Amino acid sequence: MSALSASSLPPQLRRFVSLSYPVGGGLYGKGRDDLLFATSCAVVWTFLRHVCMNHILAPLADAVIPEEKLPKGAKGALLRHEQRLAAKRRQHNVARFAEQAWGMLYCGVFFTLGVIILRRIPNALSPEQVWGTYPYTPLPYLTKWYYLAQLGWWFHQVYAINTEKRRKDYWQMFGHHFLTIALIVGSYAANYTRVGVIVHVIMDTADIFLPLAKLLRYMDLRQACDVTFVVFLLTWIVTRQVGLFLVIRSAYVEAPKYIPFKWAPEEGIYLTKPIYYGFVALLSILLVLCTMWFYMAIMVAVRVVTGKGAEDVRSDSEEEDEISVDGDESDASSIAGFANGVASGRATPNGNGYTNGHAHTNGFTNGHSPASSFGSAAGLKHRK
Repeated sequence: MSALSASSLPPQLRRFVSLSYPVGGGLYGKGRDDLLFATSCAVVWTFLRHVCMNHILAPLADAVIPEEKLPKGAKGALLRHEQRLAAKRRQHNVARFAEQAWGMLYCGVFFTLGVIILRRIPNALSPEQVWGTYPYTPLPYLTKWYYLAQLGWWFHQVYAINTEKRRKDYWQMFGHHFLTIALIVGSYAANYTRVGVIVHVIMDTADIFLPLAKLLRYMDLRQACDVTFVVFLLTWIVTRQVGLFLVIRSAYVEAPKYIPFKWAPEEGIYLTKPIYYGFVALLSILLVLCTMWFYMAIMVAVRVVTGKGAEDVRSDSEEEDEISVDGDESDASSIAGFANGVASGRATPNGNGYTNGHAHTNGFTNGHSPASSFGSAAGLKHRK
């Protein structure tokens, strides 16, 4: 909504559709009303997901996914049975294609916005900028909007996993989403938004290539799919394994050099020893999760290469098992289903649901994947 139209609304409603606490010069403070804007973003994400998936992405999927070839010589009842299964597989693949495309679209847009925010900061990744500018407040318009929109996305994710068919890793993803929300809220309230944007970008990067590889698989572009999947694995190593480790190291080693240990809300400083160790611990948990997901993905790849096959334990119904369709939320499980599809020659990679996971990963975040997160650690995909 434009600033002009928002200003015409009553103050009680204006807080839901425009950023609160302007201080002039395009800068904004923080307060409880920011939660109202994030909640509105969650509603908007839910609406956009429905519209885009059902009226744009699903028709696109129906146009680009090739028709499945039926077994030669099938006649009569056998032919009708194969046609029924093929129709179910296609319906499922169209829905999963739309989910993957929606997740990739979200991560692509917010990865770009995060990079734009960082590029506006000279030497943005240096300790002097990440920690030496603390407390980084008030916030520029784009940074505040970016943070609250991401928070709204994860509110939406909690709603999404509770309205869709429950997967076997429901509680894992449910806990992941709430951890992500806690990290986003905590980093926002305590003015750690600069490092927060860095983590958002780190977690969103891999969640672009993961769903892209799956989309190519649905389209039966196998060589392009394989190349993209390799790019995804390399991107994961660079961002989620190496990049996140460097962020944790910087938080542990560099932050105390620039920020005094004290509780001074009037100065915008929130760094006590418990907060310091808690912040490092939560980031470390995220790294451990990413490492576990990556290890499982590598084990799946090894099984495929050695001819042992890959098993996806995330199928959520006997009917899906019958038609070789898998579930989709966490990174490792989704990768397993994807690898299994590659090994068997079927165009039936997992969907993500953006999900997730996001994971996830995304979050102090994706994931999104969680296509993450924190993100959305997310999956091949979820974001889930």
